[in-house]
Parts: sequence; structure tokens; C-alpha cells
Amino acid sequence: MAAQVKIAIAVLAAACAFTGWAGYTWFTAAGSEAVTYGSSRDDALKTGRELVARLTSLDHHRVDQGIADWLAASTGPLRDQLGKTDDATKQTLAKDATVSTGKVLDAAISELDDHAGTAKMLASVEITMAKEGAAPTTKRNRFAAGLTRTGEGWKLSALDQLPVGAR
Repeated sequence: MAAQVKIAIAVLAAACAFTGWAGYTWFTAAGSEAVTYGSSRDDALKTGRELVARLTSLDHHRVDQGIADWLAASTGPLRDQLGKTDDATKQTLAKDATVSTGKVLDAAISELDDHAGTAKMLASVEITMAKEGAAPTTKRNRFAAGLTRTGEGWKLSALDQLPVGAR
């Protein structure tokens, strides 16, 4: 009987030691730089996908709202460029009678500088254009997007269409 008690105590001690080691390892890993980097990458990718879809969509019924959405999704040089949309351009967009809807098919973060708060993303986007009185058309484009982390989260700082065959 005494041998069984000694074995039980030894097993219990080993289990307690393993539990302590596992808890300590989990606790230290949770705050590691690799985990926070991965979290930043995932956040930039998720937000970047949403922002690219927003900037490739516009409803001719709500041009002013669409441009306001674009401005809210952008920062830096891209926002400055979008902010220069004049009334003549807005009227042309409204007269075109087209609803464009962008859908990101696939995307990847190609660069991330977590300390600087910048990222680069590549995205494949399907844009459906529905013009009043005509059947909708769909085209696929590839974009290179620059992302910048602001006080409000990630925003697009650049969006460039990549030509077919570009690497």
C-alpha cells in the first residue's frame, strides 16, 4: 500500500509540475512579438480587404455618399487625391447611371512594418458594373494597396491597379 501512495504522490507532483510549466509557457507566448505581429498582419489583411472593396464600389444614386465613404477609408496622398473630386466629375458619375460593386476575391499582405504602422497588400478584385438598361458586366482587376495604421485603425494610403502580366 505504501508503494502505491508513493507512486500516486510522484504522479501528482509530475502533473503539477507539467501544469505549471504549460501555464507559464502559454502566458509568456501570449505576449510574444510573433503573436502580436501575426495579429497585426491579420487585422491589416481583414481591414484592407474591406477598404479595397469599398474603394472599388460606387452607386450613381449616391455619388456624394460614395465619395464620403472613400474619404473615410483613405489617408495620406490617396485621401488628398480623392478629396479633389470636383462637381463636374460627380455629375459625370451620376449621369453614367452605373452601380459598381467591388468584391475582393483574394488578398495577401506582402509587407508589414508593425512598428511604423504600414503594410502593402495585393488584391484580386471582381468588379460588377450594372448600368441602367443593360446587362451587368464583370471584370477582374489586381491591385497593389498601401495601408497605414491611423488612430482610427488601418486605412488605404495608396491603391494602384496592376497591369495584366505584372509581377
